[in-house]
Amino acid sequence: MSVSPGAVITRDALSDFAGELFSSMPRVDQRRWAEVYLRGLLLVEGKKSVRRISEDILSLPVHQSLQQFINQSPWGWDPVRADLVRYIENTQRPQAWVISRAAIPKRGDHSVGVERRFLHEAGRVVNCQIGLMVSLAVPSANLPVNWRLLLSDRWLVQESLRESAYIPDGVRANPEWVDFIEMLDELGSWKAGPAPVVGDLRQLAGADRLVAEMAQRELDFAVEVDGSLRLPDGSSQLQDLRSSHPARNALRCAGSALEFLGGRRWHGSASDDAKQQVKIVSSIVRLSSGHGAARRIRLLSELSPTGAPVRFWLTNLMDHRVDEVLALSRLAVRSKASAQALEEQFGLRDFEGRSFRGWHHHTTMVSAAHAFDQLG
Repeated sequence: MSVSPGAVITRDALSDFAGELFSSMPRVDQRRWAEVYLRGLLLVEGKKSVRRISEDILSLPVHQSLQQFINQSPWGWDPVRADLVRYIENTQRPQAWVISRAAIPKRGDHSVGVERRFLHEAGRVVNCQIGLMVSLAVPSANLPVNWRLLLSDRWLVQESLRESAYIPDGVRANPEWVDFIEMLDELGSWKAGPAPVVGDLRQLAGADRLVAEMAQRELDFAVEVDGSLRLPDGSSQLQDLRSSHPARNALRCAGSALEFLGGRRWHGSASDDAKQQVKIVSSIVRLSSGHGAARRIRLLSELSPTGAPVRFWLTNLMDHRVDEVLALSRLAVRSKASAQALEEQFGLRDFEGRSFRGWHHHTTMVSAAHAFDQLG
């Protein structure tokens, strides 16, 4: 694969950004095609297909070569993502690492990872891929830097599907919380500067395991959890958190025990609407994860006007004020807007290939385009 001599792009700020970001690609032609694709994601109006990118950016019918670069070329996406982290951190200091997911609607059933799933956020069944993201939160937006494609057992057990999508042998159908932990570990291996992990875990199965693993790794976190966490009521019965006071007896979260130690009340403006005054109960609990000594963390509960707990957050930021913790946790709210921008402006849903490698290449390029748009 080689770029035509006619594919000359005038050097500008985007060229400098591409030169820095794609330096890990071993071949000159790969780095050139990467810049073409990145420029297309930023500049092409409407659907950002490889054909439109090649014609609009290069004015040449070279879409097959561009398609090969995204779907088959063996460049590694991890080094590019690591360089993207460094670029962002050299430009602005991230406030948090944000974990979230994006549903990518698809037609048909041939694209890697596609399934018909019920999406709580949409309230209906959608034929889609699920991309798990870790983003760096800067003042203007949440910038995705790491991705996982959620795969069901079907894609890994059926040999025909696995081969058609070129899924590597080492890829497994992990629970979402495992993928999130692995992505956070990767950010650490890329020498990303430390920042609190935030996210809305209310629909995440295994949220307790994720919290326990983050605590074990000594990662700071402030995450919203669902009211279905269970609380012993003093007898042998378990009550839903939503029907129990959060500072009563001991809190048990599936396999991870949270033991109540004490609490205090705080009054302030802590809801998503800064003008709305709400009441927060801050309780000290002990997290027992099965990995050694138990850890003290905080359970924050928002109370309704009748005094019933309606929202819950877990954090190990023991020295932060309640309003500071909730301000951090609200950075997760921006994930929906960021995912929408990726889809509507930077071509997240426009990937035309079917391969596992191609999906990771495309999402990496989409992340780069979004970051340049916000920071370049």
